[in-house]
Amino acid sequence: MGRSLATGADRAEGAARTRLHPGWVVLALALGIAGPAAAQARAEPAKVTYQEVERGVWVGSNLGAIYFFDLPGEGAAASWGSVVGVEAGVDLGKWVQLGVVAWGHSVGAPADYRGITDDELDPKRSRGDFQSLLVGGSLRVAFLGFPDENSLDRTFVYARVAGGATLSRPVGIVDEQGTFAAAGLGVEYFTRLRHFSVGLELQGMGLVGDAGTALGVAMLPNLKYTF
Repeated sequence: MGRSLATGADRAEGAARTRLHPGWVVLALALGIAGPAAAQARAEPAKVTYQEVERGVWVGSNLGAIYFFDLPGEGAAASWGSVVGVEAGVDLGKWVQLGVVAWGHSVGAPADYRGITDDELDPKRSRGDFQSLLVGGSLRVAFLGFPDENSLDRTFVYARVAGGATLSRPVGIVDEQGTFAAAGLGVEYFTRLRHFSVGLELQGMGLVGDAGTALGVAMLPNLKYTF
């Protein structure tokens, strides 16, 4: 009997020694929960958020038509032509755009058109068509915006002013060098392709030189890419 009692006491003492401390149980549970959560976080990449409409530095192109209803000189009261150009600039917020322009137009004037009537300035007595390159600065200010179905402004109505220097050829039809000024209204739509926008602009334009001023209007569809 003594041997049996001693053996029971030893077993009780051994069981007490092998009993887990509550702190170890809590630590094991915490590690068991945190391990799968950490693995899931590593498996799921961070979400990238894109702007619906990009703003910043941009480049654009124009291809349209111009109508001069008042040409200086002799032989043509009005003439049509084509306009092609490039622009580059930066958005100052969503309402203001500041940039530079380079427009070129080719005007199909009558064969007897003579812009410069002074023989000393035009000894060759040049006549007919002429081409001009216009380079300068541009400021566009939007004053009206229209939201889409997600309440995001995508369509803007704006006013533009531009001005700079001109270079015309052939020499003698109109002033070889001069200045230009332009002002007008346009509409721009920022497409679902978030880097691209399209627009249409109607502007009045004047070419100013010593021989006089050529006044006209231009219709300019445009395409713009924002980086």
